[in-house]
Amino acid sequence: MPFILGFEGWPRHRGGYSSAYSFGGWTPFLRPADTDGMARRTLPTAPKTRVPGRLPASGSSFVGRTAELAAVTDALLSSRLVTLAGPGGVGKTRIALAAVHAAGDRFGHPVFVDLTRIPEGAPVALAVAEAMGLRGVKREGALDAILWWLDGGERVLLVLDNTEHVLEETAALVAELLEAAVECTVLVTTRQPLHVAGERIVPVGPMLDDDAETLFWERALAVRPSLSFSMESRSASRELCARLDRLPLAVELAAARMSVMTPAEMLPLLERRLRALGSGSATGPARHRSLRACIATSVDALGERERAAFEACAVFASPFDARAVAAVAGASLEDLEDLVARSLLQPSVDSAGHTVFRLLESLREFAREGLDAGRLEGVQRRHLAWIAAEFGTDRPLSVMESSRNGQAVDRLPDLRAALDFAVVAAPAEGLRLMGATRELWFRNAQDEGLSRAIGLLERHPIADEARAEGLVTASVCHTSRQETEAGNRLAAEALAILERDSAGAGSAFFYQAIARCLAKDTEGSVESCRAALDVYTKLGDAAGRSRAVGMLGMAAVWARRDEEAIGILHEAVDLAVDARDLWAQGQILTYLGLAESNLGRTVVGRARLFEGVDAFARVGDISYRGVALARLAALTVTRDPTTAVRAAAATTRREGAGGRFHEIALADLAQVQSTAELLLGPHSFAVAWEAGEKLSFAEAAAELRAVGGGLQPDILTPRELEIAELVRRGLGNVSIAAQLSLSARTVENHVAHALTKLGLHSRAALAVWAAERRRPD
Repeated sequence: MPFILGFEGWPRHRGGYSSAYSFGGWTPFLRPADTDGMARRTLPTAPKTRVPGRLPASGSSFVGRTAELAAVTDALLSSRLVTLAGPGGVGKTRIALAAVHAAGDRFGHPVFVDLTRIPEGAPVALAVAEAMGLRGVKREGALDAILWWLDGGERVLLVLDNTEHVLEETAALVAELLEAAVECTVLVTTRQPLHVAGERIVPVGPMLDDDAETLFWERALAVRPSLSFSMESRSASRELCARLDRLPLAVELAAARMSVMTPAEMLPLLERRLRALGSGSATGPARHRSLRACIATSVDALGERERAAFEACAVFASPFDARAVAAVAGASLEDLEDLVARSLLQPSVDSAGHTVFRLLESLREFAREGLDAGRLEGVQRRHLAWIAAEFGTDRPLSVMESSRNGQAVDRLPDLRAALDFAVVAAPAEGLRLMGATRELWFRNAQDEGLSRAIGLLERHPIADEARAEGLVTASVCHTSRQETEAGNRLAAEALAILERDSAGAGSAFFYQAIARCLAKDTEGSVESCRAALDVYTKLGDAAGRSRAVGMLGMAAVWARRDEEAIGILHEAVDLAVDARDLWAQGQILTYLGLAESNLGRTVVGRARLFEGVDAFARVGDISYRGVALARLAALTVTRDPTTAVRAAAATTRREGAGGRFHEIALADLAQVQSTAELLLGPHSFAVAWEAGEKLSFAEAAAELRAVGGGLQPDILTPRELEIAELVRRGLGNVSIAAQLSLSARTVENHVAHALTKLGLHSRAALAVWAAERRRPD
């Protein structure tokens, strides 16, 4: 009678197998083959041996990924389940294999299982058993066979590659193995984690810039050894890799095209990157033969709701948060979690510490292709409504709200995308958006702001509030180009539409005052300033009042009434400090510096100008910061002509925002050039200028500060000197504020500035300094 070799305790419970274990294995027994009705499982025919060399070898070199390899090794030291998670084509398999090859048998004998060869819903355990060399195993007995094979006393590192299409089956198998086979460690590559207890996730993202470029050239030269490695082609390859998100699959597919083109020739094709990267190695996995196929394997697995949310995310041009994607794509937190888990959205933390998400560019293009014309327009309308709400177009904005909008540089890509749609489909909404973001355009892109405003105005000729908002923005941008006549005219047109005491009218009067001032129409500028001041006073807008008063001082500087200007500007800076308006402080301090230095008081003038530079740096304005740096360079040129030239050249970065320097700044730059050429000679001047063009504003300011040396006792303003004297008399901030008709906060700021300038650390030290200053020589 035939017999079957079996095991005691085959019926499984959740923790593994029943209690017939014997010294780490099962006790074998002989049982008649015709035993009635009992479940019987045959012993696998393969021996319990560990056959080396199961890892697939690569036909090409492995590039970079130092940090990821270290992270995998570190994770394997502390966890029996390590998951490399990332989008398709990011190189998870290559990293896993490289890590295992480098480790040798450190984490156990490696067994590699390629799950791409099995269809969705197929038995993962059977594929694992076959990879272990177990033959003749049935589906229902595969897990038992694997556990039998693993029960050999040796450690095993099981590598499960590309599990995303059989995620549930893989998770169930791995959970069983971790509990029942203590000598087994599992390394998984996937587009979404398994969510099994004890899982250690190693996220895999795009390559580093240098590594991506190295990968490109290694693969490109392999297909075309004669390809030029010139500076021009390397520059093009860097841009190519950046535009491909440094995604290894995309980089390699692009490199394969170098057999018939150059990197520079490839760049224009990336407007349609999915088509441009349409084919790869014929011997590679099907999912890696095109970027489109790679992405499709993830997207096709989405449910209808999740796919709609993914495709709607294509409209975002910069990282977005959960509120944004809910408003535009209708996505819930659960939808976001699913898209992140599938590596279709990349999460990160922005500078404010908030979680944001983004699509890789190749994913964005794929998602956008999924939107038909009707759905695309609906998503774009919601996107426009979202960005408009972000900038507050539904209400009159205070000056400080507009100023905060001016700092939202990270929103510029989405603002541009929304305006591109608005100019075609919703020009009135676009004009309101231009009005709410005029300070953002002024500080970062004046020429572009003007072009966009004009385009929208042409599409919306109706004389309403929306048009008025666009007219004021166009006025600001014209004036920044020194086109003061157009700036004045457009502001006047806006004022003819707006209510006299509205916030919009206050802005129109203010910017009209600037246009008239730069046109040397002092009387007209003062008239507009006073009108703006009247509006802001009625509205209770403290920041608006500080800017209007500051504008009166600015007009006095342009009229060469510097002593008068200094008095007005001191009052204005106090108002700006009270209002916490950094931009106004920067503007007023810059003009204080110009006025003081015009009168020959260069130490005080330099101090005010540097304070203006610092204020503008904090709000991201380069226009007025360039004016301050130009005067600082002019004040430095006789002492250190090289530094002055470098700083003057750095101010050309201001041209990156568009616009033009006004007459005062141009005169300062001309002085630097003429004096420095005499002192240095044409050649040295040219060398210094070229070097300076590479400096940032911050670097130029630091070099100019170094030339200036230490702070001087007479650097305090008259107001600060007055407050220092009252500190010497023993008065507190509240008493000083009452005596000088200032706010306590303004006094506190003046005391802090005085301590900083003098290098002192306490009010007591300031009192001593003031007492020493009073002593006769």
